Amino acid sequence: MLCVLAALSISAGACGGTTATPPGHEVQSPSATQEGTLTVSGQARTYLLFRPPSLDADQPAPVVLALHGFTSNAVGMETMTLLDAQAVKSGFVVVYPEGLARSWNAGRCCGDAQSKDIDDVAFISQLIDSLAKDARIDPKRVFVTGMSNGGMMAHRLACEISDRIAAVASVSGGLMVDACHPTRSISILEMHGTADPLVRLDQQLTDGMRQWASLDGCAPTPKVSQDGDIATTMWTPCREGVTVMLQAVVGAGHSWFAPNAPARPGATGVVWDFFSHAPSRAATTN
Repeated sequence: MLCVLAALSISAGACGGTTATPPGHEVQSPSATQEGTLTVSGQARTYLLFRPPSLDADQPAPVVLALHGFTSNAVGMETMTLLDAQAVKSGFVVVYPEGLARSWNAGRCCGDAQSKDIDDVAFISQLIDSLAKDARIDPKRVFVTGMSNGGMMAHRLACEISDRIAAVASVSGGLMVDACHPTRSISILEMHGTADPLVRLDQQLTDGMRQWASLDGCAPTPKVSQDGDIATTMWTPCREGVTVMLQAVVGAGHSWFAPNAPARPGATGVVWDFFSHAPSRAATTN
């Protein structure tokens, strides 16, 4: 199930996902992103930031941190997800952090970040501090999404710095830590293809979602529904109004799911819809 993965002679770009945007639906980034650098534990860490020019300069905005997959990078995540266009439409800031050696230390995965025990939790926590100070973001509406290894890292952040994050949405990822101890309830979405050959939608992954439901104090029996190719398992009600949801995309592989594909949702729209309905951090208690 792990995305270690290149060692199995899988193509180097596989864990990063694919754009797979249908012809005629390509969307260019509405404006250039800004590059930023932080020093964390003596290492320079970089990120890209896009703030739609239409946002009120005096009003703190929600922020989505978008974590790339193993072997990908921040530019690849920006290009693949089209989150910049969604940010313009919906009014939020989007930030693309860069993992060291194109990887994140998500617990049991992946690459140099995991093998060298890079403190990516410290990087993201320090980045949130910097954004709150310099980028006019609302610290109560910080959301994290990620693809594959980036999705796994998003799960880890929910475990370790839930006091800094309002909600997490993973695409083709999963919970990869041995111990998860969030300090508050937090909304969790996992969107996953049933035919994913790299990070399989198996018992381990679904057990991880059940673990989140237990940690969030959700009703033990989920609500299950089917809409076209999407099978949704949702644990609700949960403490403090949060939601735990697994969306299985029937027949889909390891991907950031493209918009407008027949009977398939676009992951970007699904992720933002989930975030926009999640309670802000201010609405919860530790």
